Amino acid sequence: MSSIFAQTNEIIIPSEKESGLVLDISRHFYPVDSIKKFIDILHQSKATFLHLHFSDDQNYAIESNILGQTTETAVKKDGVFINPITNKPFLTYSQLDELIHYAKEKGIELVPELDSPGHMQAILMLLEHKNGKDYAQSLKSKHANNEIDITNPESITFIKSLITEVCWIFGDSSHHFHIGGDEFGYDDEDSHEFITYVNNLSSFLTEKGLITRLWNDGLIKKDLPALNHSVQITYWSYDGDTQDVNDAKYRREIRASMPDLINNGFQVLNYNSYYLYFVPNHKANLVENSQFATQDIKQNWKLGIWDGKNTQNSIQDSRLILGAAVSVWGEDIGSTKTEHIQEATSPLIKAMKDKLSKETQNY
Repeated sequence: MSSIFAQTNEIIIPSEKESGLVLDISRHFYPVDSIKKFIDILHQSKATFLHLHFSDDQNYAIESNILGQTTETAVKKDGVFINPITNKPFLTYSQLDELIHYAKEKGIELVPELDSPGHMQAILMLLEHKNGKDYAQSLKSKHANNEIDITNPESITFIKSLITEVCWIFGDSSHHFHIGGDEFGYDDEDSHEFITYVNNLSSFLTEKGLITRLWNDGLIKKDLPALNHSVQITYWSYDGDTQDVNDAKYRREIRASMPDLINNGFQVLNYNSYYLYFVPNHKANLVENSQFATQDIKQNWKLGIWDGKNTQNSIQDSRLILGAAVSVWGEDIGSTKTEHIQEATSPLIKAMKDKLSKETQNY
């Protein structure tokens, strides 16, 4: 469900805000019925999209003929298909088709995220088992085992084949495709290589009728003129939330801020990692955490606040921001029950959506 735009004083602004949920089904797997419940929550809040983060270092959580992860070789347990090689669960083509139809009925767009060039350990492991160690190694970056070499034509060909498979799976349920781009290795000298990589993939997706989305991590100020301006940026953190003071300082010096992106004509969505990220922890009190986070959104967050709690550099004209999303990440969930996660997430989504609605009414 892409945004509708209006022209005002030669600046194109969205007349409807997009709102959604990022659901990490890689590090914490959710079966079909559970994902349907999240879709119900989005529908009840009149949100517009579900961003499915299904690929990460820990797991590639959907079926793939290219990666050799299929129902024919899987073990089925309590309705869940498990890859016997990785011992990890995944959604089958049939289950994904069921989700696609359900999301359509509820008016929710599914936005698939195939994360690259980093966070690819699970993909590379599956590829090594299917095509051999030498082939998988030939695609890897020389700098990190969980990254591909974005300057290698073979690596790009492989990613495009995987993108094509994901596009085939999700069909016309998606108008956007998220290509990742977070937390990978680069520096100021070779950052142009990432821009070339993104432009290549975004052109490929444009040919398929899809709008490319991208995390903000790899976008350097000096490279913005070269980046395809049709790419939409999901902005989560200025400095990657690093605890290293020197790293944070360096990243803030070279990285594009949200104002930089907007001033250079890019469309952005607010994924603020302080207010809008929710990381359920099996050792914590989920109810209390949810109540605190919900109240924090209601009292302190607005669409223009993109840099953590920092209000000094907030966007004053939030009409220029496409929308926002709450993210539920799965690394610390452990044995927490899914229904408790859903109960904790629902008020966060509603609070975010209410804030967007109020801001839109004031335009």
